[in-house]
Amino acid sequence: MVPKLTVHRFISHNPIGTDWLCGDMHGHYDALQRALHEVGFRPEQDRLFLLGDVIDRGPKSKELLNWVLATDYVQSVMGNHELMFVASSFNFRYQEKHRAIGGEWVDHIDFSEYRKLTTRCIQQLPLAITLACENGSIGLVHAQSPADSWPDVQNAVLSDRFAIDSTWPWNRAQGSDQTIAGVTAVASEHIGTAEVIQKGNQVWIDTLEQTGHMTLVRAEDIIGWVGS
Repeated sequence: MVPKLTVHRFISHNPIGTDWLCGDMHGHYDALQRALHEVGFRPEQDRLFLLGDVIDRGPKSKELLNWVLATDYVQSVMGNHELMFVASSFNFRYQEKHRAIGGEWVDHIDFSEYRKLTTRCIQQLPLAITLACENGSIGLVHAQSPADSWPDVQNAVLSDRFAIDSTWPWNRAQGSDQTIAGVTAVASEHIGTAEVIQKGNQVWIDTLEQTGHMTLVRAEDIIGWVGS
């Protein structure tokens, strides 16, 4: 489907500041900057972790993607929109599918910039991240954990199935409570709800589309939610 993506990346604990998590941005660059200002984000010591879907639908997809890729204190996993963006630059049959989900902005950049951005997405956006925290660890993945055990995610071999299962389905958010083994919590988004959804140790934070307000939450708060 696509060139070789990074399956998993481990990020060590931040000993000097706060790690923040945020759901779907979809090109809303200005809204994100306002939200960071409102929570008192400190770029010199805090870090921001995005859960994918940085691009499409919103007004500033290119600007937000460039900022994410160029900013040292920002990390993101790959969402289904980035996956389709990457796939469409290497296999043209995906271009119409990408346009259909909000990717028309790509029509306004030249192909060399298009290929440069997709190459950087491949290099910098893993399908999953394990974020070490003071009181545990959080698995970050766009849609839901593609396995019942987080170590299976960490040790997975890249396949089209794994990439799709990390970025598209959301059945775990609709079923009964379930705990993903081997990790304190799993944070995802993708589902577009009016409030944060929790199932066992899994949390979905994707409120922007339904409410107009993004969920920007401290990593340690996620751990507190699943432990309460």
